[in-house]
Amino acid sequence: MSVQGVRGVRCRICELSFVPEELDDRRMHKEKHEQLARGGLPHDVREFLKAFGWAVAHNDGGIDRLKDRQDSEVGKLAVAYSWWTRAKMLGINEGEFDDFMAAHLLFIDAKVEKNIAKVAQAANRIERWEQYAG
Repeated sequence: MSVQGVRGVRCRICELSFVPEELDDRRMHKEKHEQLARGGLPHDVREFLKAFGWAVAHNDGGIDRLKDRQDSEVGKLAVAYSWWTRAKMLGINEGEFDDFMAAHLLFIDAKVEKNIAKVAQAANRIERWEQYAG
């Protein structure tokens, strides 16, 4: 599954590790994005949502225990997927998925970094999907 001398990459949007030069890997990556565009969630995002959902449901201090055990990148991805879900409900074309997710992750990164210039720049990129923000 890897070409000698070629390193694999991990997609931030779907969490898949793959070798872009491999046809089968590219096909698998494309199919994964198509599934996610239809409403699926990457494994780590699903686990993140379940962990926090159960912690809140049990109301036993679980949120405090979970805070330090969660990856902030998965948290960012969960936010982006929540925005995608809303956009899907409001009729966005699934073909917009890759651009939507990439732009929204840049916006989230800028907000987390508290970089006002980057936030403004990223906000301009996501403005095209404002009708789906709801």
